[in-house]
Amino acid sequence: MLTAGLAAAAVLLVAVAPRLQRLRDRYDTAALLPIAGQPADDEGPAALDAALQEWVMEGAGSGATLLPWRFPAAPCPLACAVAPPTQRRRVHAFGYRLAGYHQLDRRSRLGGITYRIGVQLRPLLWFLPRRNDEPWDDAWLTEVDDTRLEALSRWRPRRPTLIVVDTPAAGIVPLVIDALNAGIRRNGNHQPVRLLILGDIDHQDAASAAYRDFRDQPDQRNG
Repeated sequence: MLTAGLAAAAVLLVAVAPRLQRLRDRYDTAALLPIAGQPADDEGPAALDAALQEWVMEGAGSGATLLPWRFPAAPCPLACAVAPPTQRRRVHAFGYRLAGYHQLDRRSRLGGITYRIGVQLRPLLWFLPRRNDEPWDDAWLTEVDDTRLEALSRWRPRRPTLIVVDTPAAGIVPLVIDALNAGIRRNGNHQPVRLLILGDIDHQDAASAAYRDFRDQPDQRNG
């Protein structure tokens, strides 16, 4: 019985071995910058929150596979949306929750460490579909230079990721989309990436990615 158990454990270890490398992946600060600070005014779910949640999950895929050595493909690996700068606080609060920071706020230090370990180890459970409350990686970029663009083109997402570009300069959005598409071609489409622009851009600027416009999204509680 013991021998059979050891053999089964060895087979399982070999099967998940390709996933073990992913445990070494870290947040890429060359490509991304995390959302900083707690939301200044988080009034809970609103019309824009629901629309953003639907948008990030659409085409994200389940994240699960039948075989442990396979990696799932996101049906829509990159999507772009635009929201008005007046919704900055609402978007900040949404991104904060999507990244799971609020989970850390309500836990003790030990509970927060346990939560982080669980998030890190979850990809080993290849058969579990992604939950709606599973934390995403996040980024809030206020400046995008050539160095950042180069890093984005080489970046390999370790988990689903929301990138907010706050009030980008003219012509930056197409460059960011091109860099992200280059990374997808290089590293595969295993994780969904969602690019949210705070500012006014033309649909043509985001033509190379699935596009949504939230500038007319009603939100009566926005300040």
